[in-house]
Amino acid sequence: MNNDEEKQVNNPDYTSFDEVYRVFLNMVDSYLLAQMDDEELSETLYEYLYKGLQVFSTYSVKDMFDIDTENKRFNNKLSNFEIVTLAKAMNLAWITANKNSEELMKKAIGDRDYNAVQGYQYLDRLQTMESQLRREIKNDINEFEYADVDIYGEMA
Repeated sequence: MNNDEEKQVNNPDYTSFDEVYRVFLNMVDSYLLAQMDDEELSETLYEYLYKGLQVFSTYSVKDMFDIDTENKRFNNKLSNFEIVTLAKAMNLAWITANKNSEELMKKAIGDRDYNAVQGYQYLDRLQTMESQLRREIKNDINEFEYADVDIYGEMA
């Protein structure tokens, strides 16, 4: 990491998209992502980031949609919790995209051929992972918001 990148990552006023992308990429193991060139990877990661932000639509702690797309950053500093939760939401978007792709493939080639090629449990595992991750993200956000003394005062 060069000096400019280091300043961008450690800036106390905002969080760069790269900080979130690093956490997300450590959560997934994807041959397709590894094969993309830098521009395509950047576009794909931004797509997952934007889809991931949707889980924060009712988030009351800060405006997660206050972003600067030109400079590829949030206009505020995200906490570690928010970065990890957003990376989980990106992972959810990635799993959902893979699940939808697999469902389309299964419909296109038929159940028997799909099971022979892909294995019958792959789609089930993706669906289970998607459900578990959805619940985990929802619970994490709820727990974090309820623990915020500024919002709920002494009730927290």
